[in-house]
Amino acid sequence: MHLRSIALALSLASELYAQTPPPPPPPPPPSPGTPSPAPLSVYLDCEEWEACDFDFFRTEITAVNWVRDRQVADVHILVTTQQTGAGGREYSVNFLGLRQFSGVADTLKFVTQPEATRDEKRRGLARVFRLGLVRYLARTPAADRLTVSFGEGNHESSQTKPKNDRWNYWVFRTSLNGFTNGEKTYKSYNTWGSFNTDRITERWKTRLSINNQYSQSDFKIDSVTTFTNIQRGYGGSVLEAKSITQHWSAGFRVNLYSSTYDNFRRSLRLLPALEFDVFPYSQSTRRQLRIEYNIGVADFVYNDTTIFDRTKERMPIHRLLTSVALREPWGSVDVGMQGTGYLNDSQKYRIGSFTELSVRLFRGFSLRAFGSYDVIHDQFALAKKNFSAEEILTRQFQRGTTYRYWGNVGLSYTFGSIFNNVVNPRMSSDFFD
Repeated sequence: MHLRSIALALSLASELYAQTPPPPPPPPPPSPGTPSPAPLSVYLDCEEWEACDFDFFRTEITAVNWVRDRQVADVHILVTTQQTGAGGREYSVNFLGLRQFSGVADTLKFVTQPEATRDEKRRGLARVFRLGLVRYLARTPAADRLTVSFGEGNHESSQTKPKNDRWNYWVFRTSLNGFTNGEKTYKSYNTWGSFNTDRITERWKTRLSINNQYSQSDFKIDSVTTFTNIQRGYGGSVLEAKSITQHWSAGFRVNLYSSTYDNFRRSLRLLPALEFDVFPYSQSTRRQLRIEYNIGVADFVYNDTTIFDRTKERMPIHRLLTSVALREPWGSVDVGMQGTGYLNDSQKYRIGSFTELSVRLFRGFSLRAFGSYDVIHDQFALAKKNFSAEEILTRQFQRGTTYRYWGNVGLSYTFGSIFNNVVNPRMSSDFFD
């Protein structure tokens, strides 16, 4: 629906009650079927760090009770997001009715520009929250004090007008970063930069990126001896994908990589690709089950002679990627696996997997976990050299291994008052904590 402007006034502020004389004795309990006079309880499920300012929403939207557990909520607001072709964000706001509103659901969306500030993003979300909550508030006693305005006095149309795009959908981003730290016997600094360009339409997706990094660490052993660890690297990638249907895509990937740590002077991979998503791509912010297959060629040039006495080589390569991502009211799960093999040698392969899990097990109790594990049998690039003790301790070069893992797990339990409406910003600095 195209409207000139929409402004929602949910004016249930405290001054209304301050001007009202003391209330009479409470009425008798309502008869069966009578709506409860309690305010609407809302649970917010939003993890996008820039826009999800919970304190802001609590102070801007005071007509509802914000609660911290969905099991006591009347409405569950689930926010998912994905990047747009121009570099902005598309927010999908899912309103899920609970308890007396079970089965009453809706989804609203809004899009931000790449240059949008954090305040613009959170105000945009707050506006969508107000719009979506109208249908629920209209079914409560608060409906008598609900006012909806469509901005008839504004003559400026909000409908998007076609414009000539002199950039033809191309978006460019560049960054340059630096970091340093040190003390009396140690200092380090790192620099890295990147350049990215995208062109994304409904039918085509083009992404190009290049990056470069340099890091140096100086360890002072004694008054005359200092050990220096220097690592350099650069990379680049190209992705070209064509939309075939709501479930199929085809294209190719090109990956370029160089690293003194991994002994690659140049690693180049050209991989045509075919992808299938069990769910339609239009549902990607809530659920995905993707399978992608690549087959192509890899060309390697090494900094030092490898343990197989090679300075360069070329291999046929294929790769299978699968991923499952679900974002539901009970939590979220993201599982992925990638297998890479070399067609000229079945003994050379790598299988990597990761799992990210966030589950609300029961009222107030949550589980969060992340883990990754790689099975490694393709370290044909290892340098053939004797490493010094300093090089080993500072991990200046990659050494032989058959696996790699990383993980964390956490449990949390919260109890007490279910209401979460009050914002008190006093002494909020945690610098001294």
